[in-house]
Amino acid sequence: MLDKLKSLAPYAALFAGAAYLYHEAGAFTSAARPGQLGPDFWPRAVLALLMIVCGIEVVRRALLARTSDAPRAANAKEVTVEPDAVQRYPRLLGAGIALTIAYVLALDWLGFFVATALYLALFMVVGCYRRARVIAASSILGSLAFVYVFMKIVYVSLPLGRGPFKALSVWLLALLGVR
Repeated sequence: MLDKLKSLAPYAALFAGAAYLYHEAGAFTSAARPGQLGPDFWPRAVLALLMIVCGIEVVRRALLARTSDAPRAANAKEVTVEPDAVQRYPRLLGAGIALTIAYVLALDWLGFFVATALYLALFMVVGCYRRARVIAASSILGSLAFVYVFMKIVYVSLPLGRGPFKALSVWLLALLGVR
């Protein structure tokens, strides 16, 4: 029972924090323009989704028995993994952190589209994925999807970049129909 409560605690705490922030987001002083979403819409939508996910996980963990508690079949082989046998990759972790910091620093200069495409591609390479065509396609299409969603649906202004990167960003926005 204590193990079950310990497994519920992070989700319950996250739910409580999200509920508090949801309430606070409703107190934004800026009002919505007629026909547009207010500044509280997206934070509250994300927090509501977080509360739903946490609530489902709390209920699932509270009602269902853990798989390790379930009786095992008589012919099932027991496989144990020693804690020392788990491989860790601190260099890859460090590279991912450095790449994320570089991404944030490069956003103003490269613009959102170029910086995000490079970030996605390099993150896949750092993660040891080696199929170049898949990396190129997913990073470019992923970056285009982010630009479209953020600028056309969510109405978030993204950095365009400088020099030729700004020209590319403006061209892509016109191509996507974003004004």
